[in-house]
Amino acid sequence: MSNYDKIKIEILKEIKNKVTTLVFQNIEEKIKKELNIMEEVAGINGKNNLESFYDIWKRNKDKEGIKNDINSFTAWGLGLTNKEPGADQEFLPKRRAFARAGFPDVDTDFDDANRDEVYKYIIKKYGRENVGNIGAHGMLKFKSCVTRVVKALDIADAWHKGRQDFISENVMKVNEILFPFPKGGSVKITDENGEMQHIKTVGDAYKYSPDFKKYMDMYPNIYKYSKVIQGCFSDFSSHAAGIVISNCPIKTIAPLRTTRKGTLATQYSGEQLEDLGLIKFDVLAISTLSVIKRTLELIKNNYDINIDIENISLDDEDTFELYRSGNLSGVFQCEQWGMQKTMVEIGVDSFADIMAAISLYRPGPMQFISSYCNRKKGDEEIDYFHPTIKPFVKKYLEETYGICVFQEQIMQICNDLAGLSITDGYIMIKAISKKKKNLMKEFKKDFVNGCVKNNVPKDVAQKYWNDFITPFASYGFNKCLSGDMCVKDKYNDSIYTLSELKNIYDENENNKIYLDSYINGEVVEDLLIDVFETGEKDIYKIEMDNGMIIKSTLNHKFICDDNKEHTLKEIINKNLNILFY
Repeated sequence: MSNYDKIKIEILKEIKNKVTTLVFQNIEEKIKKELNIMEEVAGINGKNNLESFYDIWKRNKDKEGIKNDINSFTAWGLGLTNKEPGADQEFLPKRRAFARAGFPDVDTDFDDANRDEVYKYIIKKYGRENVGNIGAHGMLKFKSCVTRVVKALDIADAWHKGRQDFISENVMKVNEILFPFPKGGSVKITDENGEMQHIKTVGDAYKYSPDFKKYMDMYPNIYKYSKVIQGCFSDFSSHAAGIVISNCPIKTIAPLRTTRKGTLATQYSGEQLEDLGLIKFDVLAISTLSVIKRTLELIKNNYDINIDIENISLDDEDTFELYRSGNLSGVFQCEQWGMQKTMVEIGVDSFADIMAAISLYRPGPMQFISSYCNRKKGDEEIDYFHPTIKPFVKKYLEETYGICVFQEQIMQICNDLAGLSITDGYIMIKAISKKKKNLMKEFKKDFVNGCVKNNVPKDVAQKYWNDFITPFASYGFNKCLSGDMCVKDKYNDSIYTLSELKNIYDENENNKIYLDSYINGEVVEDLLIDVFETGEKDIYKIEMDNGMIIKSTLNHKFICDDNKEHTLKEIINKNLNILFY
């Protein structure tokens, strides 16, 4: 008997004891139908909706509500509400949709000249009240914190001079304090040791900029209050392209608020709206499409040639030669130098290569680019990690030389190798990419157990999860370090060895430790989600120019002066310079 069947029996038994025999006979079939509907739909948190309903009942067994918006005989029979549902009304009205196991990402691209026309059409078709912009909350970053605190404390002592002088003199003081930092969004400065530092917090600025530290020591309240307010919500705007469409007024589902531009937007984020059962659509304005449209018009006008852009050849050798040359300025998604170099290294000779390169060139899968190139050229043997795993994954990875390139491959592998459903595979990818620790641990356990059932040794399954599944889905690269390596929590400055961290995480999974990670050329805040053992390996000592000693294995990756990741083995063989460690 399945767990779902046990839940159903328990609920039916409870209701039978609570209501009269006649009432139970009248509502029994309706309750069974409701329970079946809940069983069929998986929630976005990875839990079946029947299980979620059961948990709600158990937590609120002695409480009675007064509403019954989902028109449930089950909730009424259990005593969760005193409002009896209407006999002729539908259980779970359509506007109250279940949160399903993840929604598709619906991205639609239009040329930037006509994007607004598409938006107007959507409003006209579905109704102004049923179409909503998705709200976005801005957070106070360190420059904004300093600016607001300076004005609030009137550091320039200009309040008595009138509004205009108060504003202008405090702005001058702000500019004076923030002078060491370049203007713009990303703030990078060179510290006293000549190293580039990414400034994200007031604490970072105080640590790495002597000039800023001097002002903070002079005005300690600026430093004190700036640290308090950094990270707080500062303003409300709307998502650049995201909208939601409903079959009922958005205001009945989510609170709305007017942005500075006068448009109405939901106060819930896209992820929260998804939890409520709404699908987010990105109606994107792509300037490249306008360029293509204009190019076709010019070719027609100047050469009288009609080109059917929807049916162009996907195996044109001249186009592949262009990609192999790396001269791709202005080519959509290939504007960055790193992407252009990747196309050259791969040696594009098919449309599949272009798709693979674009998919691999992002945090996580990026570390596999060199292997993809080497395997394609025959310089590296194509393997599938372990003989016991190969029969399950080869059919999905053969086309990409044993390298996982697309999310669908991960979902198919989890399904075939570990017995997870395709839906669970999708939830798992989202859990890893969003670093949801509890879900990740749950899926890791299910994945390893499923592999063991397919005669994959447990240690191999664990290593496959750590070295293959997680790096692809995550936004951070996989480092292999020695147990006595120290890391520092960026918020409380606590220093831990990796061995200590492993014990901390084994004892309490709710610990939250934030580190600085180097991703896509920038230092970004990264939540540590797990520490695990990868076995015994040879450790090498690396002495840096500043005297720092780093210990690592040969397969540990460092950012080098070509702005790419290389293993220590590659760095030694190619005599590369380490840029970031």
